[in-house]
Amino acid sequence: MTALVRSLHFALLVSWLALTLGVWWTATNSFETFDARKNPVASKLFEPASTTKIKGRMAAREVNARIFEAWNRLQIVFCVLLFYLLWRAGWIRGLPLALAGCLLLIVGVHVLWFSPKIEALGRILTNAEASAGDPAVQSEFGRYHGAYVVTDVLKACVLAAAIWISPWRGAAQGDPLQG
Repeated sequence: MTALVRSLHFALLVSWLALTLGVWWTATNSFETFDARKNPVASKLFEPASTTKIKGRMAAREVNARIFEAWNRLQIVFCVLLFYLLWRAGWIRGLPLALAGCLLLIVGVHVLWFSPKIEALGRILTNAEASAGDPAVQSEFGRYHGAYVVTDVLKACVLAAAIWISPWRGAAQGDPLQG
């Protein structure tokens, strides 16, 4: 059973990191996908031409909001699974527990604080974009978005560290009880 738990632990961490990178790529590229100048299909979808840019940005924001809503829920599940696997394997101590706690803290801040603020401010900006928006709202949105990005990069680093010290990795190298 321990080998199975180690394998699941390692697979969870690697999957979480890979999905994090995938979400970054998707969120970054969604605005280009809906940009009428870069994507001729988008220009046809959002006619008339005078509102194409605004409608494209609105669509990209909506897609990103839904992606991050689902992603945040999935990360909560990942946190629960990670703590369960650590408990099941008897690793509720030391560095593995500290890294899991960091992940839970980051995900909690994302889910309960940053994401709701980013979504609310994004909706205000989307509704006001035709009239150039409010600079104060744009600034606040930028601060929350920047904080989310920085903490998400930190989360990716914590995941990489957790993979590096993973008991599965140690077992594969001949250390039966590392972690």
